[in-house]
Amino acid sequence: MPCRSLTELRLEQTTLLSAEVVDSGKYVPPAMMRRASAEFFTAFNTLPAFCRVRAVARPSSDSEINIEVWLPVAGWNGRYLGVGNGSYGGSINFYRLGESLRGGYATSSTDTGHRGAASESAWATNHPEKQTDFDYRAVHLTAETAKSLIQNFYNSAPTRSYFSSCSNGGRQGLMEAERYPADYDGIMAGAPATHFGFKTFITGDFAAFEKRGGKIIIYHGGNDRPEANLEMFASVRKRMGDATVRNFLRLYLVPGMGHCGSGDEPNDIGQWIRPGDKPQHSLFSALEQWVENGVTPDGVIATKFVVDGDPGSPVVKTSRLCPYPQVATRNHLGNVRDAANYECPE
Repeated sequence: MPCRSLTELRLEQTTLLSAEVVDSGKYVPPAMMRRASAEFFTAFNTLPAFCRVRAVARPSSDSEINIEVWLPVAGWNGRYLGVGNGSYGGSINFYRLGESLRGGYATSSTDTGHRGAASESAWATNHPEKQTDFDYRAVHLTAETAKSLIQNFYNSAPTRSYFSSCSNGGRQGLMEAERYPADYDGIMAGAPATHFGFKTFITGDFAAFEKRGGKIIIYHGGNDRPEANLEMFASVRKRMGDATVRNFLRLYLVPGMGHCGSGDEPNDIGQWIRPGDKPQHSLFSALEQWVENGVTPDGVIATKFVVDGDPGSPVVKTSRLCPYPQVATRNHLGNVRDAANYECPE
């Protein structure tokens, strides 16, 4: 189906505004600042050609949820990857869209139902429907819209659907698992802000998600006040049992890591989507392997680069991370700064 003809689709609650093919090397994200940090994807001039679809969903009279879905014209890996937002959202996450598209994914993002700086929340005052959009509705409608577009553009549903984000985005992923367990097969939730919302908060009720075979990986920096997520993980284990939890949920506590990354200790664990990443070094790749091949992740090698987030810079140190509450032990065979000399308990 030609890209522009997607605008002829009729989606419940969602209006497609435009659909255009963006040629390779010609995309410039609208109204965004190019950040210097290597952790933010900025190489938009290297992206392959893709179909860029803009849509707006209005599930209530006070809703206006902006959505973008990017569909590779060629080289699609067959998967769908939804990306989230930090803080109060307020804009499309172009950084993560570019990163995901470069990896071969059909991908989507939403502004969560309002426009503005991520630090602003005045838009929610006396607007309960917008609060609902932010809490969970926007991300769900975005997933539904993206899947419909994927089906019509490729004449095929995605083989697997994933969600990956951090902070409020981590909360968004867990909220999807709780409220809409069929939206995603695998969710990677970094530092999920479980008590960040207006009316709806994360409870840890993942029973339906687990029953349909969904998998979750949570990670949290040791220097980022992880106590709330440690408590949530403990409550899920108590309610569902250790054996069941091990079957679908892994938590990684990253020593010395700050919020979603950074820090003096190894903190690069696959939270950024990079082509060619392997499960041994990437929690996201490990999540895919878990979902698609049934290989349970039993640890990951974290890396500290000279420039955080830049794998092209030299490696300073590596460390082996084990699923919480396991702790890696040294085998005393070599350098203490080398993850190869540590093992996770069996």
